Amino acid sequence: MPAGSVEGVDHLFVAAAVSVDDVTHAYIVGFGPDVHRVIEMRWSGDGSGVEQNDPGVDDLGLDLADPGPMPMSLSREPGGNWVMLGFGVPSTVGATPVFWRAVSDSPSGPWNEAAVVFEVGGPGAWDGAWVDFPTGFTIGEERFMLYEGASDADRNASHLGVAAGSNGIAWAHPDNPVMSPEDCGDVTSIRAPRLLSTGAGWLLAFVAITGQEEEPPLQLGVVEDPLQPSCDDVETMLTTDDLSSSGGIHSHALIKTAAGPAFLVESLTPDASASALWLIPLEG
Repeated sequence: MPAGSVEGVDHLFVAAAVSVDDVTHAYIVGFGPDVHRVIEMRWSGDGSGVEQNDPGVDDLGLDLADPGPMPMSLSREPGGNWVMLGFGVPSTVGATPVFWRAVSDSPSGPWNEAAVVFEVGGPGAWDGAWVDFPTGFTIGEERFMLYEGASDADRNASHLGVAAGSNGIAWAHPDNPVMSPEDCGDVTSIRAPRLLSTGAGWLLAFVAITGQEEEPPLQLGVVEDPLQPSCDDVETMLTTDDLSSSGGIHSHALIKTAAGPAFLVESLTPDASASALWLIPLEG
């Protein structure tokens, strides 16, 4: 979707995406000059013939500050229900980020039973200052959530953690992260984790910040165990130079299409005044 494809919207933030029966459901947060809104975009195959739908995520009844509920993950629970996990900051002064959860019998909604289910860790915790990008996944009948977190001691250094939740509502707070910047060479912060189960294993994508790049590249690797990810088999997979006339990769998701795994990427225009969506198949 080229920049300007959505009326009244300049930027298309890739919030959450999943493919079901060859149909991709991408939840995009569209930002315009004075407004924002969550849009579900649906397409099959190569992305031609995109349809837009208002999934009602902006009206979940959660008291969150602008830009409101940000969907981050779509997954199917063992019982068959679809679960959306999202990010937000309560509108109260001085509030810290929270994760919320909503359920539906369809990846398109309507979304119900929205509630806050996770908050930052306690004082001194590795995620005591910041949490972001929750990704729900299951192993057998067990539910887990991969996410990004940072401490008060160093808010600029994000780590990855995995929380366990038997019912998907009450999550056990992990005492320690499962992956930290020091595990990955010269990396100073690990941001925006995305996880996808494939026949070959689990794909893990994230932004590795070293402080040397204006626009950090996307890292991608196959991990045997999503509960214990490692940087050992991760490599740079996508940079700004790989996209035509790109001013930077701003947001991304991993999806499983009929042709195999793919990146869904938001690429900024050279002057960063708008963004476009790219669907990029992964090979090998």
